[in-house]
Amino acid sequence: MSISQIANKPISILKNSTISDAIRMLLNTKISRLIVIDDGKHVGIITEKDIGLFLFSETSMQGLDDIPITKIMKPIEFVDQELNHKDSAKIMVEKGISSLAVGENGEVRGIITKSDLISFVAQNFSGKKKVVDFMTHDYEFTHTAAPLYKVVRKMLEKKISRIIVKNQNEEAVGIISFRDLFRISIELGSEEDYSGFNLSQNIRRGFLSEEGFGNISLARDVMTKGLITVKFNEDLGVACEILLENNVSGLVVLDGNDSISGIFSKTDVTRALASI
Repeated sequence: MSISQIANKPISILKNSTISDAIRMLLNTKISRLIVIDDGKHVGIITEKDIGLFLFSETSMQGLDDIPITKIMKPIEFVDQELNHKDSAKIMVEKGISSLAVGENGEVRGIITKSDLISFVAQNFSGKKKVVDFMTHDYEFTHTAAPLYKVVRKMLEKKISRIIVKNQNEEAVGIISFRDLFRISIELGSEEDYSGFNLSQNIRRGFLSEEGFGNISLARDVMTKGLITVKFNEDLGVACEILLENNVSGLVVLDGNDSISGIFSKTDVTRALASI
């Protein structure tokens, strides 16, 4: 089976749109990437992770409604429509990207994402491999009482898009992802003032500020409560189904004692497919 048979129609955003426009579209559509279109042609791509890393490391005083998406837009990676799933996974792993485009001459006819590859693995590799064979054993965590600016700094330093949140008893009680931070930026970014900090002017400085929003807000205020977990010895295909059913990019892996032993992500599945 070639990837052209499972390619999905891309969701586009105009080149003259802003970062704020892109965040709203990502949240509303519950997707993680947008194809940038200009004068009828597809000219670039922006992803959820790209936006997150940019927003929370950018130091200018521009607001979200003033930053054009062209500032973080990346080139589209085109591949042949006859490419198979395994070779697609290899390209994604080698280039550190999460999607490929089927098309040519600036026209994207379809998009292949890690989710598409995960669906393929779920359907074709059931009963053959376990989560433990491909999971990432290291994971990052913070605590419920940690100031938000410290949480975001750690995510930036480690270049991760999610972090586990533990309570004072070292029990995992939630997770913070870029999507949670995007949601907060949209909900509060339109307010003129939030406890003395002007979020409408610069939400990024708010997340990272030791004086403003990033200090008075704690991890527990932003996190998504609860964890979506999978056992370390669960079948690879079943774990892929859990990822897809919950529309998440990663699962918390539990060992035989129900303690956290790592993370199982879409990237791990992509690496698995590339190596199988």
